[in-house]
Amino acid sequence: MNNKWLSMVCLMPIIAGCGGDRIDVSSEHLSTQQLETIISNINAQYPDVGITLKKEMADVAVKAIENLVFVEGGSFDMGDFKGPCEIPSKTRERMDWSPNHKCYSIADFSGQGYQHKVTLDAYSIAKFETTYADMEVMRKVSGLPLADQNLDGTPMDRDSTEFKRDLKRWEQMAASTRTWQNAKDYCQWLGNITALPFDLPTEAQWEYAARSRGQNRYFATNTGYRQVKDGSYYNPKTGYREYYRDEDVNASSRIAEVDAFPPNPLGVYGMSNQVAEWVNDWYAKDYYQHSPEHNPQGPESGTEKVQRDGSGVTMTFSRLHASDYDRYRVGVSFRCAVQQSVPVNP
Repeated sequence: MNNKWLSMVCLMPIIAGCGGDRIDVSSEHLSTQQLETIISNINAQYPDVGITLKKEMADVAVKAIENLVFVEGGSFDMGDFKGPCEIPSKTRERMDWSPNHKCYSIADFSGQGYQHKVTLDAYSIAKFETTYADMEVMRKVSGLPLADQNLDGTPMDRDSTEFKRDLKRWEQMAASTRTWQNAKDYCQWLGNITALPFDLPTEAQWEYAARSRGQNRYFATNTGYRQVKDGSYYNPKTGYREYYRDEDVNASSRIAEVDAFPPNPLGVYGMSNQVAEWVNDWYAKDYYQHSPEHNPQGPESGTEKVQRDGSGVTMTFSRLHASDYDRYRVGVSFRCAVQQSVPVNP
């Protein structure tokens, strides 16, 4: 979707909307022009929405821009970069890479075993997965039902006591989705009100960021290992099993919270937290074998979309794929990216 700067619909201070409604919005990082654009677009696109909801939209848009991580472009070998045939720690959750590794790190069920060179232009990617609360603002102003359902499958009522009670708890939880389109629509909604080319990241962009610009890191964590609560590994130096003592271990009980684990070295959170993330690409198992080197976009069509991360020992190069689900899934979410090669906030 091509987004353009919309003209100002009224010449008033940036905290004001047309007709005297005040949208109080501020930022330490965004320029005055960016704030003015957000307010102008909200007033133009949602003239009949109340001032409280307009303020919520502005806050979501500002936060989305502030939480972007700029990723410098470059080249890397995408796919399974191999692991040790015999793992010294005796667990795939704790491996160190070596150029001498000859074995697949995980079984090649989805085509990630075909390593191939990819060169990407620079882009920006969200530091966090989209939260349930932020997506709820978009769904509310768009006249969409809650991205959730009752146990019997019926839609949850936005005015229900249960929802109002739980919304505060869900503020930091990754947004639930039922379809790839749920994720796509949210990112493009951000684009509409910020006038920035927000969209889902491509599969290659997701992996490049997870691997901290293409490094050979099996997990997108602060340590490069995937620590789990009560996990242990064999220490060949001592000959004994040891329990994880790194700072992110206890966070595993809060897995659905977007900031539960420390970020990877690039500064991006939750790319190895077992929450599957939709990316923009259609899925084809053999796509890696004929994809272009420069900015691959995935097959032109398909029946399933690619997901990254997810349950089990999914590594930074692991590929998942799915079609639509019959209900909203707590463990299936997404993050947005800005598809331009210069920083949003230079």
